[in-house]
Amino acid sequence: MRLVLLAKSAAVALAVLSGGLAVTAPASAATAGVVGPASTQAGLAFTAPNDLHSGDCTLFHGATWVLNPDGTASFDGTVTSSDDHDAWLMWVHVLDRNGAELGLVGNSFPNTPDPNEFARNLPDSSLQYRFLATGHFPSSWYGLIGYLRLEYRC
Repeated sequence: MRLVLLAKSAAVALAVLSGGLAVTAPASAATAGVVGPASTQAGLAFTAPNDLHSGDCTLFHGATWVLNPDGTASFDGTVTSSDDHDAWLMWVHVLDRNGAELGLVGNSFPNTPDPNEFARNLPDSSLQYRFLATGHFPSSWYGLIGYLRLEYRC
């Protein structure tokens, strides 16, 4: 399992990239890059500046989570695999400005037994797949949100 920390401000993202913030992960997980910026009209956007890799799978840079004040969340990204019949699996942890975990974004339309897991099947290795997802979280978290941490695997 891999982890990536998503920051909502460019200043925080740059500080993390230059080593200004330690991102820790379980011993069995690798830590990937940091993702940023910023506020949109709809909510807080967290965008991957780099490709994320796990096993044969790749989530391409530009993938974006948007968290809205009403407790809704949306994801838009592109994913592929170099092997047929893989799946990209992802969990979205919401953290406050100090890095303390508030909880997980729930999947509004879960297609696995885990209601917090977001999954996209990748049946054909010659194709890239658009991954669109919607989620939810307690709206009371919105004013506290500082980061997202993606946990993912292929």
